[in-house]
Amino acid sequence: MTLGLTVITFLLSLGISLVLMPPFIKLMEKYKILDKAGGRKIHTGYTAHMGGIVIFISFMLTVCAMLFAYATDIQRPKLLYMGIVLFVMLIVGVRDDMHNISPWTKLFFEILIGIFMSYIGVRLDSLGGFLGIYEIPKWFSFGITTCFFIVVVNAYNLIDGIDGQAGMQAVNVFLFCLLFYVVIVGSHFNNSSVVSPTLMYLSALAILGAITGFLRYNWQKARIFMGDTGSLFIGTLITIFIITSSKYAMLCNVWDGANNSFEHTFFGLHLKATLAPFLTLFYLPMADTLRVFINRARRGKSPFHPDKTHIHHLFIRLGYSHQRCTLTTFTISFCISIIGFVCALLFNDNICIPLIIVSWFLYVKLLHFIVIERFRGGVFNKTTTK
Repeated sequence: MTLGLTVITFLLSLGISLVLMPPFIKLMEKYKILDKAGGRKIHTGYTAHMGGIVIFISFMLTVCAMLFAYATDIQRPKLLYMGIVLFVMLIVGVRDDMHNISPWTKLFFEILIGIFMSYIGVRLDSLGGFLGIYEIPKWFSFGITTCFFIVVVNAYNLIDGIDGQAGMQAVNVFLFCLLFYVVIVGSHFNNSSVVSPTLMYLSALAILGAITGFLRYNWQKARIFMGDTGSLFIGTLITIFIITSSKYAMLCNVWDGANNSFEHTFFGLHLKATLAPFLTLFYLPMADTLRVFINRARRGKSPFHPDKTHIHHLFIRLGYSHQRCTLTTFTISFCISIIGFVCALLFNDNICIPLIIVSWFLYVKLLHFIVIERFRGGVFNKTTTK
C-alpha cells in the first residue's frame, strides 16, 4: 500500500463521517430518537443515538470504493461475507436501540453470527503452540470462536458508558492492528482461507476514519451516542481483527531453515507470541467486564444485573470529567498494548498468556486500592438499575 492510498482511504472515511453526522443528528432529534438520561446512564437530558449507522455507512462506502478501485477480485467475496456479518449485527443493534430486544434474542443472533464467521474461515482453529497445542478440532474451533465473539461484543458494549470511551477503545485496537499489517505482515500473504491483508489494512484505515469523525460529535459534551447500533457492529469487527491478525501472526512464524530466517517477516520482526498480543489490545474491556461480573456474583446478583461499578463509573465518582476518564482509560489500554507487543517479540504464548492472567489480578487489586477504597461505605453495595 502506498502512502497516498493510505491517506486517501482514511480521509475519505473521515470526510463521509463528518459530512453525514450533523444531518443525521438533526434527523434523530426531529423524530425524537433520543437516549434519555437516568438509571445507570450518567449523561444528562436527551441525546441523539444510533450514531453507529453513520460509522457503518462511512466504513463500508470507503472499503468498497477503495477495494474495488485498487484491489483484485480475490478480496471481494471476503468483503461480501464481512459486510453481511456486520450488517446483521447493525440491524440487531438498531432494533435494540429502538425497542430494547431481550438479551436472549441478542444472544441468539450472536451465536448465529459466531457460527457463520467460523464457517467462512474467521475462526480460532489453532492455539499457535500454546501449551503445546496447534491445530484444534473443527467442532471445537466453531465453539471457541463463537464464545470468544460473544465475550468481545458484550464487553465492548458494556465499556460504552461515557462520552468518547467506546470510540477511543476501538481506536486503540484498530491502530495497533493497522501497524501490525504494515510492519510485520506487509503484503506477503493472500491466503484464501484468511481475510486478505489488503482488506484488513483498508478496513483498519476506514474504521479509524469513521470513528474519528464520530468522536468529533461524541466528545464531551456528546451530541450523539453510537448506541448498540454501533457497539454491536464495531465489537464484531474487533473480533474479526483479533482472530484474523492472530492467524497472520502464526503464518509469519514459518521458519525458513535454508535461509536461517523467518519466511515472511518485514523489517526482520516477527511475533513469538501469536495470541497474547492481540488479546492485550482489548484487555481493559474484557478485564473490567470479568471483574464486574465476579463482584456481582459474589454479592449474590446476576452477572448481567446492571450497576455502576465499571471502571468509568468509578472514575466519574472520583470527580473525573468524561473527557479525563476517557483519556485515562485510553492511555491505560495504549500502554498495555505496547507492553503486550513488546513481550510478544520476546516471549511465546506460554509465557505471555500466563502474564495476562496474572496482570488481571494485579489490575483488580490496583483498582481496589486506588479507587474503590475511597468509597468505603460501599460502591459495591449500592445497586442501581438501568
